[in-house]
Amino acid sequence: MAPRGVPSREPLVCIVAGGGDVDALGPALTALDPPLSDAAVVLVRLRQPTPVSAAVVHAVVDQLRHRGCDPVVVGSSISSYDRDRGHRSVSELARQAGLGGRTPAGAAYDVVDLGADLVGAPVPGTSVLSGRLVSRCWVESPTRVVVGRAVTDLTEGYAACLRTLLGAAPEVAGADPADVGADLLTHLPPTLAVVDALAASVGPDGGRLPQPLDSRALVVATDLLAADSATAALLGLDRSAAPLFERALLAVGPPTGRTEGRLASLDGAHAAHPLARAAAGSVAAEPRLARVLSAATGGPDDAAEPGDPVLTTLRDLLTPLVVAADDPAGHLPLTAVLGAVGAARLGALGWSTTFDKDTVDRREVPLGFDPAAYPVDRYDGLPAFFAPFDALVEELPENADGMRWRLVDGATVFEVARDVRADFDQWVARVDVAAGISLMADYLGGRRVTVSSTARGGTTRTRQAERNLYLPQPNYLATWGGEPIDVCKIELVERSTDTHRLTWRTVSSPNGSADYDDGSLTFSRTPGGTRVVVRGRQLFALPDSWSGVDLASVPELRNPLLEEAYRRFFTTTFDNLEACFEGREFRIGRPPMDPAEPLLTRALDLVLGAVSDWAVDQRASASQAESAGGTRDSGTELDAHGFRHVRGPR
Repeated sequence: MAPRGVPSREPLVCIVAGGGDVDALGPALTALDPPLSDAAVVLVRLRQPTPVSAAVVHAVVDQLRHRGCDPVVVGSSISSYDRDRGHRSVSELARQAGLGGRTPAGAAYDVVDLGADLVGAPVPGTSVLSGRLVSRCWVESPTRVVVGRAVTDLTEGYAACLRTLLGAAPEVAGADPADVGADLLTHLPPTLAVVDALAASVGPDGGRLPQPLDSRALVVATDLLAADSATAALLGLDRSAAPLFERALLAVGPPTGRTEGRLASLDGAHAAHPLARAAAGSVAAEPRLARVLSAATGGPDDAAEPGDPVLTTLRDLLTPLVVAADDPAGHLPLTAVLGAVGAARLGALGWSTTFDKDTVDRREVPLGFDPAAYPVDRYDGLPAFFAPFDALVEELPENADGMRWRLVDGATVFEVARDVRADFDQWVARVDVAAGISLMADYLGGRRVTVSSTARGGTTRTRQAERNLYLPQPNYLATWGGEPIDVCKIELVERSTDTHRLTWRTVSSPNGSADYDDGSLTFSRTPGGTRVVVRGRQLFALPDSWSGVDLASVPELRNPLLEEAYRRFFTTTFDNLEACFEGREFRIGRPPMDPAEPLLTRALDLVLGAVSDWAVDQRASASQAESAGGTRDSGTELDAHGFRHVRGPR
């Protein structure tokens, strides 16, 4: 920030026009001077019950036409949020929002469903959108505009343009929306971002439970993150309270220009208590539960199709708890209920991770880093980097399971091996060493991209980058809140006549689950077939609940646990490799939830049960209080479906 009185040299990227109306848009565009020309698409928030103001959209259309854009289309797409709340049509949502195809000034525009005409995403292989579809209109329009609305949100803190940007692509099953938003912003960014804060909707969940303020502000920016950052300030929130913003910030970095205008919190702005938001975020970590929580807050929306009876009952019970969740006392019931749901979710996840791995959802992720940031010699130097650990394990004796290991700087350095009665040439033709990590035990998903290849002296070298997600290791740590292992790696694949080897080194761990996960996988020709050897250096983070446990001080406990964990993992890994060779299925997990599928009754029942239990406890407490005061108990009970039962006289 420039000293007071000294003009900033940073370019102007965002203007917060306060105290006015849509007439402020024209001067803001003149000051920002974005490149607006040719065909334009305006992606707008149509989410009920808080769509963007038609007046703001019409002002944007008028300004685009005035600046030479032709044609101009306005659109969005139907998401699971809309379907869960009983909406099926973009045109109907646009009609409800007052978008009829012509502005009051007479400018015509078409209302389009951006999800109806799709094209392959023009993104690199590192993106979570690689191989996916996105809106053709969004890709091919020279001018792209996003128009969001300033609203608070129970699970996301707030929503503005980033949330609206997600409408440019169909939802990706198994992917975090924050990853999709970050990749859209990186590879298919808007030309202009506008936030309708003329009547910001505040409160515990302003997006679903409207509490409009006469805020009379408009945010206009050529940098979408600057627009969302300014919106967070207006709502009195940390901009990184929104997971979408936090992830995008990591992907593209903070806005580089300056913002003009008042960024103080709007009078009357308030949001859910932080503890309630944290509890809601824990529940929303499970996509099915996130959809239930979203659909059961507020409503029913105008013109929506009738909802599921169980969802209707849940809405009647849950919404009053959300309404009260914006003060130090009022948030306690909602926090308690969501805390119970979150605990049940973690318990179910712990069981699945340990005993029923086929019910764990697989994951889709971006690569998470730029492989070009590492020069060729970093890839080619991986064997030399790992050579000291190779030399170390070769000198170690084997334990009863044939494993060699010792601790080095707190990390486990190890070797495990298996001889396979399979012809080497046939083995390497069916089992690609380059894909070796994804063939290992407990693999949930990831992404692998080739960087470059060379050949010399009968050996080919392929440099690649990879991100891998595994179940928590050991698996039982999931019950204690252990995170999946999530690591980004640079790798070198070496193939010669008698040896195929993959060597890798961890460069980052997006969730902090690993300090080290380095190693090698080698296939070697032997007289009897093929020898498979895995060597590694691993140091994984323990869950917070284990922060006071120092296993290093009790080796008589640590060593058997460690050896058993490695025995299980690599027995399964070698079995997976043999299954791959034989053409048998071996992957754990199930395909992730399709965003187009309906809400699951099981997920509804889990949340409904927690809310109902809380309601029963409250009634029991009230009855005890009345009895203590001499008032007769009414004998009413609330069942799991929200119906009240009254006991008759005996």
